[in-house]
Amino acid sequence: MLKERLQNIPLGVKAAVVYTMASVFSRGLSMITVPIFTRIMSTSEIGMVNLYNSWYSLLSVIATLSLTSGGFQAAMKDFEGERDQYQSAVLTLTSMMAIVLGCIYFLIPDIWNRIIGLPSVLIILMLVMFFFAPAQDFWLLRQRYEYKYKLAGALTMGSALASTIFSVIVVLYLNKAGSDQVVVGRLYATNIATIVISAVIWIKIYAKGKTTVNIKYWKYSLKLSVPLIGYAFAAQILSVSDRMMISKMVGNDAVGIYSTLYTVSSISLLVWSAINSSFIPYLYQNISKKDNRIRELSLALMGAYAIIAVMLTFLAPEIVRILATKEYYEAIYIMPPIAAGVFLTSVSNMYSNLLIYHKKTNYIMYSSTIAAIVNLILNYICINIFGYMAAAYTTLVAYIVLAGAQVIFARKVHLKEAGNKSVYNDKAVLFMAILTIIAALFGLVLYRYTALRYVLICIGMIAGIKIALVALKKMKDNQ
Repeated sequence: MLKERLQNIPLGVKAAVVYTMASVFSRGLSMITVPIFTRIMSTSEIGMVNLYNSWYSLLSVIATLSLTSGGFQAAMKDFEGERDQYQSAVLTLTSMMAIVLGCIYFLIPDIWNRIIGLPSVLIILMLVMFFFAPAQDFWLLRQRYEYKYKLAGALTMGSALASTIFSVIVVLYLNKAGSDQVVVGRLYATNIATIVISAVIWIKIYAKGKTTVNIKYWKYSLKLSVPLIGYAFAAQILSVSDRMMISKMVGNDAVGIYSTLYTVSSISLLVWSAINSSFIPYLYQNISKKDNRIRELSLALMGAYAIIAVMLTFLAPEIVRILATKEYYEAIYIMPPIAAGVFLTSVSNMYSNLLIYHKKTNYIMYSSTIAAIVNLILNYICINIFGYMAAAYTTLVAYIVLAGAQVIFARKVHLKEAGNKSVYNDKAVLFMAILTIIAALFGLVLYRYTALRYVLICIGMIAGIKIALVALKKMKDNQ
């Protein structure tokens, strides 16, 4: 009976569930190791690890030419019978870009080391990742688009498990040996599995696609991705500039504390990434149909995600006590604004999906650039005046600007291209966003009332499960 029910679940729903579970599993492993690393590494060392991750996220936008963004999934639709060839052709672009970045670095390595704040051994690791990692990204994106979830899910969880175990072992060994290369050891141990797997996929993509240069594919992909480079770069500045500026203005100890709490606050973001990746094919395949349930489904998905984000905020005191030491307790009050800002990512993604569908990615760049500039200015002013924790509140303001701008641009574009009302229920989305921000910030008050927090958490969990079930049913009924 159970087997028959499982077989009757639509493929899209199965894929969404598996990818969400894989993301949660991977993130869960990183969360499990947080209490280990916060106890065996200094705040300065953890700050250096997060500084590396911040620079990697920022520079990978240039290294990948943003080809792993939404434009790739649009190409999967437009080149349905040529996906192998397209995949290998765009991989050539990212590989060449990694080589160019390597040449630029090795011309003046000392200057770049001072600017970035990392030693050469870590920048070399970064360059190797830039060369191979896009292969795995392309492969996973295609697997998601085609609802192939078994191997992708197993590979995602398996590599996360291997990286986690290996990194803990290496850090413990280096600490015991009294080494001063703990940061280097941890980062190499964390990334070695990704490099090996990506290298194998890199070879496989070329072997299957048998295409290194194709002007048609390059023109198509660059036309979509070039505006997205500006968007992704600005989005990364919005996401990681606070840690970079804290490093320069305060120090790596503050980066270690802030980034750890930021990571905890944004746990739910990987859940949303999995949801959004599975929702995009559904959106693109149903957007032109007269009878669809996109409005209801999108609200259900965002509603379930909003509850997850708020519940994590309410659980902040318990999470921090479990995952970190007393040094991190002072930063607990940055979690509510960060969680609220992270939720607004779902609003931005929903509307940027429309802009990508209509191939108007330049508007995504405009909105993200505006938000990034606002964030940089506010960070510089507020960190100097109020200290590093002010960065959480400036980031929330910037995310509000980003979401608002993308809603305005997407409504304008969709009305012009499709000639009808918005795909989403805009008023309901606005109400949900305001309510979520207020609820998350209410955690600042609730931290003093443990019993009330627990009651609200239980209510929220029940509501979240019900909303998630409604969303799955709507997706199933419309497939």
